Amino acid sequence: MNNPELLLPVGTRDMLESAINNGADAVYYGVPHWNARGRTEDFSFEDVEEMIRYARLRGVKTYLAMNILIFEREIQELPEFLERLIALKPDAFIIQDIGLARLIKAISPEQEIHASTQMTLASSEAVNLVKDIGFSRAVLARELSTKQIAQIKSLTDLELEVFIHGALCVSYSGQCLTSENFGGRSANRGQCAQSCRLPYRIFVDGKEWKDPKARYLFSTRDLCALPKLEELREIGVESLKVEGRLKSPEYVAAVSHAYRKALEILSEKGYKENAECANGNAAELTAQDLEPLEVLFSRGLNTGWLDGVNHQELVDGSFSNHHGEFIGTVVQVDRNGVIVELEDKPVPCTLLPGDGILFEEYRAEPEPRQTGSRLYKATFANRAGKSQVRLEFGREFNLRKVSYGMKAYRNDSPALEKELHKTFTDKSFAKHIPVCMTLEGKIGEPLKLTICESTKAVADETRTVTVEGAILEASRNEVAPDALQAIAKKELSGLSATAYILDKLEIKLPANAFLPGKVLRTLRQEAVQAFDEKRLQWKELAPSADNGRAFLHSVASSTSMVAGNPDKATGTPKNRRTITVLVRRPEQIDALQGLDIDKVIMDFDWGVKYDEPLERIHKLGFEAGIATLRIHKPSENHYIKQILTLMPEFALVRNLGSLALLKDSGIPMVGDYSLNATNSASYDWLLAQGLEKLHPSWDLNSTQLFDLLKNIDGSKLELALHQYMPAFHSEYCAFARALTTGRRFPECKKICTQHKVEILDHKGERHFLQSDAECRNTLFVGKPQSALKLLPRLIAQNVSSYRLELLDEEPESVRRKIDIYTQAIRGKLDIDTAISKAGVEEKYGLSEGQLFNQSVWQDRKKGC
Repeated sequence: MNNPELLLPVGTRDMLESAINNGADAVYYGVPHWNARGRTEDFSFEDVEEMIRYARLRGVKTYLAMNILIFEREIQELPEFLERLIALKPDAFIIQDIGLARLIKAISPEQEIHASTQMTLASSEAVNLVKDIGFSRAVLARELSTKQIAQIKSLTDLELEVFIHGALCVSYSGQCLTSENFGGRSANRGQCAQSCRLPYRIFVDGKEWKDPKARYLFSTRDLCALPKLEELREIGVESLKVEGRLKSPEYVAAVSHAYRKALEILSEKGYKENAECANGNAAELTAQDLEPLEVLFSRGLNTGWLDGVNHQELVDGSFSNHHGEFIGTVVQVDRNGVIVELEDKPVPCTLLPGDGILFEEYRAEPEPRQTGSRLYKATFANRAGKSQVRLEFGREFNLRKVSYGMKAYRNDSPALEKELHKTFTDKSFAKHIPVCMTLEGKIGEPLKLTICESTKAVADETRTVTVEGAILEASRNEVAPDALQAIAKKELSGLSATAYILDKLEIKLPANAFLPGKVLRTLRQEAVQAFDEKRLQWKELAPSADNGRAFLHSVASSTSMVAGNPDKATGTPKNRRTITVLVRRPEQIDALQGLDIDKVIMDFDWGVKYDEPLERIHKLGFEAGIATLRIHKPSENHYIKQILTLMPEFALVRNLGSLALLKDSGIPMVGDYSLNATNSASYDWLLAQGLEKLHPSWDLNSTQLFDLLKNIDGSKLELALHQYMPAFHSEYCAFARALTTGRRFPECKKICTQHKVEILDHKGERHFLQSDAECRNTLFVGKPQSALKLLPRLIAQNVSSYRLELLDEEPESVRRKIDIYTQAIRGKLDIDTAISKAGVEEKYGLSEGQLFNQSVWQDRKKGC
């Protein structure tokens, strides 16, 4: 059976040693300045090189995360940086940006690259499509069940990596613009502000919905896949990944230890063919193994999406921060302490003096009431068949702040952290590779020392070195074999400062051999140094910045702007400007009659048929298109089959899986912003897959957009001049979670079709919650974004395709709004007047969004 790799996060040097000492097979950390955790410590090139060396000597792989989108000006400056970085010989890069992946492969074809979860890979079609770029592994979207993971595994030969522990995002990774829309910080650029963890107010059909368990409606619990470990192992998942580069070294120690122990239990069971392994392994871990997972950092642990969709379990809703291990409920408070009725679980929690205890009362308004203190004493008892604990605190703690019914948590433990701290500070915990040594020689000939890994045969030259030392001299007296062995072992076992530990020593020397300590020490040092170099040998990567620059030049040459015939009066291209309107309700179609537009895209909710609306669009004289879903997962090809059956004039493609399925269909395709194209190298590849036009990622501001247009054909770019920006797109249904007790469809009774839900954020702005045909939610920003100010410059750059996206507007509003934009695009209405009129039409006003945001988040550190 497959023995999966255990992959741990590293944000500091202490975290590296913590992960390695506690059982990691591989670690990952961010490329300085270019990774999805902008708040982590930036390492220098020297740091990166030394950390790779440290890990490789101990048999641990190193993956460098460069998992953000790269803008055009940046990618042109990256070849030299990448050449230097690849020269450090990492095991692999974790990449989100398609253009960056291609650039790395151009600089060094032998460099291994892994497709980040930020690429939103959720089907075998998507995984296999990116294989052609050169990816050898895909980090799957976290929203997949084990059944879906198994389906993907059966249909691809790429390695698969799956998240097993840590924070979950409410949004599909790579599809979240929440931080950008609400705070000007892009998650696709490593600056996530965790806006999903903030409290929100919910309005249903215009009235506020007050529920203490829905205040933090989008803050997910944390993932713990220990109960699913055996299943993932049976599926054949190659890598099990832990989230947490912003966590502590103690957290890394606890998680590494628990999962390594669990994997060893499973491996032993598999070896013995023990039938009990089908029941999972979590029960065989001790409370000492499991408690740290909750106490050090937890918002409540569950299996996430691995067991399938369960909207009620995924989000607690009453809090969003670390709460730790749930102890129980307060049943009595007196002048000396608090009595808590314990949660019913197989092993009661451990409570130590000094532990942090949090008490909390949940309520919709005002904010939940909290208090807490350090524990002085805990006394367990059983009263009337109920397990209880009496908690006592220091005199400074005001017990009057604790009341009946409050929930109690253990959210800190200095004693526990102290023990975990030792695993990466105490040298006795350091990981060492067991080695065998053979000391041999003849009198008058050089003394020889051979060293090899204990797990390898001595004859394995890839892991064996032999060094020669001084000429072996004879002793005046014969030495007993045991004494000779003791002398040699004393000097040769001094390996504490190295990556090794002596496992077996073989002596092949004459009885009268003379072994000076200094000679043996020198021989040992030379052997270890040679063994280090042997173990550090790596495949030849031969990175070349020149090859990278040549690749970018070829991309720019093949995709550069093809100017149309200029208008004699203005000097700008006079290509026909195509206007496409995206509708989300069939009744919006008739409002388009007689308007000066060209195409209509249908993007309907669950259960709405497309055949009749398609015919209505044709009767109005427009081309009809159908949008794919934002996400494509296993067993969801029915939606693609509908497109293939109806054969519209074009399809709006929103994910790589749908692109793979439609590329040979003969249906013209337009790529949407969710494909995250931000540079010419990604544009070039996506267009080569059969897209006729492509909308750039919404991570670009206007400066970055026009930087891109310098190196691509503007006629291949489509831009939405009007759109309700999507904050996030989620497998989790907030409708079902807040308004029903349903775990999934159909238990929710499709509540989203019965009510309109708006979300009020911390700034007092309202946003619209919508569902799609697979019950996934999108939160749309209440103020639509208008790019009308950019229209003259876009026209000058040969951009001739413009899109106008509707949400739930009534037909009368649709007609007025589209007419304003079409007049501006056709040059019949000046831009300022059009913007003014468009703003009047919007319920919550009009926004310029991030397109005109030129600020750069300051909490970023330049690396190297």
